Amino acid sequence: MPGRRLFSILALAWVVGCAPGAGDDAALSRSRESALRVGEHLPEGSEAATVGAIEERIRKGTPRFGALVECECPSIVFKDEEGTGSDRVMTPRLRAGLERLSRLVSRRWGLALRVTEAWDGEGEHGPESLHYEGRAADLTTSDVDRAKLGWLARLAVEAELDWVYFEDASHVHVSVRAETPSRRERKTAR
Repeated sequence: MPGRRLFSILALAWVVGCAPGAGDDAALSRSRESALRVGEHLPEGSEAATVGAIEERIRKGTPRFGALVECECPSIVFKDEEGTGSDRVMTPRLRAGLERLSRLVSRRWGLALRVTEAWDGEGEHGPESLHYEGRAADLTTSDVDRAKLGWLARLAVEAELDWVYFEDASHVHVSVRAETPSRRERKTAR
């Protein structure tokens, strides 16, 4: 019974704090602006210019991996095609943005947000991908309705994810700035 399962997920989300919160109503009203189109991203600058380029791939067992968190929000569905749970691993900033977005998705459609990819420990992305630092995620809605993706991208903007890209007809890509200053910023500060 998919409807009962979704209801249970959303009810549990309410209890554990991933349910609609303050400010979501304002974001939903702003989201009526317009859906993004395939290939469109906001803001208009490049991903690297907006959120910063990748510094290095984060690998399991390293100190930087220890700074990543697992997203346990029950109103977010994880594809986990690798079977490793790596799609739940991300920076705290990305987790907070996805939790805000999950509330907006629930309010708009009564569905769960679906993460198809987050931290990449397998090397499946291009060499400059922010997935390697847990700062990017690929998203759909739980019903995998491609017609909703443009609006999902708009909601991601309203959820204050730093860079939102309606990458193709199968998913929306989002990314966030680094949690700490980059090496370059630390050297400049010295």
